[in-house]
Amino acid sequence: MHKPSLLLLLLSVSTIAIAQAPDTPDKDYSAELPRIPSLSPDESMKQFEVLDGFDIALVAAEPLVVDPVAFAFDAKGQLWVVEMRDYSEQDQERLGRVAVLRDTNADGVMDTRSTFVENLSWPTAIWPWLDGVIVADAPNLTWHRDTDGDSVADQSQTWFQGFGRSNVQGLVNSFRWGIDGRIHGVTSSAGAELAATDGSKTALGRRDFGIDPITQQLYPETGGGQHGMCFNRWGDKFVTSNSDHLQQIVDIEGWLVKQSNQVAMPAVRRSIAEDGPQAEVFRASAVEPWRIVRTRLRISGVAQGIVEGGGRAAGYFTGATGTAILDSELGFGLLGETHDTAVVCDVGSNLVHRKRLVDKGFFFSGQRLDQQTELLRSKDIWFRPVQIGEGPDGALYIADMYREVIEHPASLPPMIKKHLDLTSGRDQGRIWRLSNSSRQRQPIPDMTSMTDPLLVERLSSPVAYQRLLASQVLTERFASKRLSSNTLELLRNTAIHAAMPEAKVLALYLLNRMDGWNVQLAKAAMEEKHLRVLSHAIELAGQSGNAKNVAVSLRLLAEDISDSRVQLALAKVSSGLDASDRQSVLAALLPKPCDPIVRAVIATTAGNDSWRLLQAAKQIDEDVYQQWLSLWAPLWASKIASDSELEKFVIDSVKADSPRSKIWLQGLSRISSYSQVAQLLKVAKAQSDIDGLVMQSLQQSTSVEAVRWLRLASQELQSKWLEKLLHPNMPESLQIACIDSLGWSNHSELTPRLLAGFRSLTPSVQLIALRAIVSRPERLPLLIDAIKAQTIARSQIPTEIRQSLLAQRDKAIAQQFADLITSGSTDRIAVVQRYAESLDVDSGNDRSKTRGKQIFQRACAQCHRLGEIGNDVGPPLKQLADKSPQQLLESILDPSREVDPKYMAYTILLDDGVVLNAIIIQENGQQLVVGEPGGKQTTLDRLFIEEMKSSGLSLMPNGFEEQVTPQEMSDLIQFLKSP
Repeated sequence: MHKPSLLLLLLSVSTIAIAQAPDTPDKDYSAELPRIPSLSPDESMKQFEVLDGFDIALVAAEPLVVDPVAFAFDAKGQLWVVEMRDYSEQDQERLGRVAVLRDTNADGVMDTRSTFVENLSWPTAIWPWLDGVIVADAPNLTWHRDTDGDSVADQSQTWFQGFGRSNVQGLVNSFRWGIDGRIHGVTSSAGAELAATDGSKTALGRRDFGIDPITQQLYPETGGGQHGMCFNRWGDKFVTSNSDHLQQIVDIEGWLVKQSNQVAMPAVRRSIAEDGPQAEVFRASAVEPWRIVRTRLRISGVAQGIVEGGGRAAGYFTGATGTAILDSELGFGLLGETHDTAVVCDVGSNLVHRKRLVDKGFFFSGQRLDQQTELLRSKDIWFRPVQIGEGPDGALYIADMYREVIEHPASLPPMIKKHLDLTSGRDQGRIWRLSNSSRQRQPIPDMTSMTDPLLVERLSSPVAYQRLLASQVLTERFASKRLSSNTLELLRNTAIHAAMPEAKVLALYLLNRMDGWNVQLAKAAMEEKHLRVLSHAIELAGQSGNAKNVAVSLRLLAEDISDSRVQLALAKVSSGLDASDRQSVLAALLPKPCDPIVRAVIATTAGNDSWRLLQAAKQIDEDVYQQWLSLWAPLWASKIASDSELEKFVIDSVKADSPRSKIWLQGLSRISSYSQVAQLLKVAKAQSDIDGLVMQSLQQSTSVEAVRWLRLASQELQSKWLEKLLHPNMPESLQIACIDSLGWSNHSELTPRLLAGFRSLTPSVQLIALRAIVSRPERLPLLIDAIKAQTIARSQIPTEIRQSLLAQRDKAIAQQFADLITSGSTDRIAVVQRYAESLDVDSGNDRSKTRGKQIFQRACAQCHRLGEIGNDVGPPLKQLADKSPQQLLESILDPSREVDPKYMAYTILLDDGVVLNAIIIQENGQQLVVGEPGGKQTTLDRLFIEEMKSSGLSLMPNGFEEQVTPQEMSDLIQFLKSP
């Protein structure tokens, strides 16, 4: 019997209904978990399905290479490989190695190997540099060198220590050479608190980093990916996570940390796949038996864990571990297309997926190219594509760890894990090459033997990897003082006159590294017509110290160009200009429609000059003016007391006869911090003017906008309107606006009034009222009294509010709420079972669906979106129709069984007493972007955070059963399962 037939026979065992005792933790599952034999490289090759027009070839296999998890070609054409033989639980055995492979006869197949470094623990990233390689084996980042030419490292220099090791699938990874002449890497979920050899320390957290290999200096960068990072031809950054397979990052971290004034920044990392983060994949391999059994055990509750994909064990991204952006010229997209191609491997589904990248401005959009199939997929479940990347020949190289099982050990239930061998395949591994059939394989050049002029010419290579290698070799020669005397002039000529825009960008960055910019180059670069080149040229004019020499050109560009990337470059470079030049550039940008990221960077750059810019702005749209005011007013709050001119500007702006007084009301009412607005108005002695404007607006039209302005008024004026606005005869929208306004300004009479009239409020208004009450600890004793007096029933407190109450930092208060609002039973399995017994879902019952929709809107839509209903705070509710009613019931009633860290709840206490219960969407060195129930996103300055603590639980807490009856639960599930 051939091995492929045996493989299929063994896999089929898992699909047979085995008449045994019900699943239990102690049950023997060995009969359902057969071992799957490996295949030889030749046999595995036969299991590939590759799209027409592409060829797959073997580059290296065991024993030449084993367990490859990262690789990089150097300028000689040698292939450096990290071998993570100690995956996943043998980290103490120090089995990791670095090998260098060579193709001595230029036939495309590696035929010799040298073991360069041994005794590494969990090595995961590599990049060649000078006479060695830089390797990450957390907690270390080390440069290993070969100084005697025997292909074995004889010197090692640790550059940094402190990369986290808490998660074997969240280690530092994906070293890449950037167009800026630095080596970039992903910190991943294990995080990093780094210490350099010079004693300096950098708290990276989960931010990524760039390293200048010449100076060994490290720079924080915007991060958030897990395993897999790459750049496109322009230096745009793309990352992956297991179940969020294609994301893009606009990195402004390096610039941001240098700014003294920082406004609220929007999220700069975005999932860009049009078919969703956890999109469908179409594997050719049978699903591993252990995946099938694990899913069944999770559904039944015997094993802990998230039931993903509608209860399917596979068929969607769960192990996206590498990505590459390939230039359209390499032919990895559809024939005749000019869009670049994003290629992503899924290690759990034995495949490589591709997408078309469509430029939408700052961010690209990833569109699926292949329907019901993939670029490359294998029937061999041992095929484990853990990392991918372009080679010097323009082909796609794939690191195939070739393991029987790839999975985080903690995700394997003990009753399954004991029947598996997580080391199976530790002596095997392959590297494959995928290429367009129409492209003849090109020999890989030895760039170290090229002269400087030839290397400069190679910056215009049609193969991106060769362009970058040429850039690196020139950088290495500069570092070693081996650069030819005329090289800088050749680079200047390339930067201005090259036919290929990508070559211009690389030449500009090389000149910046080599101190080769001058006034003539800066002025010529400002005339560039290609917008991607121009945006880089503008930033480099600033980095090279030439921005002041082209300030007039910068202003003219700001007046003329509306491209988001050019606007961003102008805003960033302006921070280094003299005050008058900076204001002229920013003033030209101010009236233009801007992307939120650009607007925040402009606002940060303006800093202390911001109020003068706004004062001088004449031809500017009202809504745009309000947006600037909302960004800048918080900065002014801390400066107004010492700036009499700023104070006069504020006073004049809010006077009743000011033409922009109501624009100011609108702008100030958008600010999230009450203390900042209060300080601004107090110092300016502007409260009476504000009261007059608000009173006039309320009398003219009692609109939501006018009520929102009430938050800026004095407490005396607020008291006059409180009873009127909360009367049951007022529209719900006005009641909500009133609660929001007076809750924000901490009006002393609001909480007693809300509690006294709680039963007269509609459910939607009750929710807003409770949120306002729990946002400040001093209001909680009144809520306790109301619950004791049964003014508010326990069932009227939604689950999102309960979690906040039970997580109070005052333990006595938290215990009182626990006694009042918990049901007394913490057995989630019993709760699920009780509801399951009465669960009745009729797929054809339209009335049930209608009732379920109403329940979803009332109880779920604050955090979840389904179609056009709800908010994107919690996990997206896709593929719910595929889940069984029992699976949905368990997810709803036991949400914290296993929490995705992205949706873990945090309790955050701000310095003005406000308490937030939220998830963390994004972080950088100075700020957090958090998401709250209801869909609200807030950017928090870390300086204003008094305390932050994770609950370890889902943002959706236990206790949902207190809000819905068994029949309502059936109706809700009916709605969730409807198309």
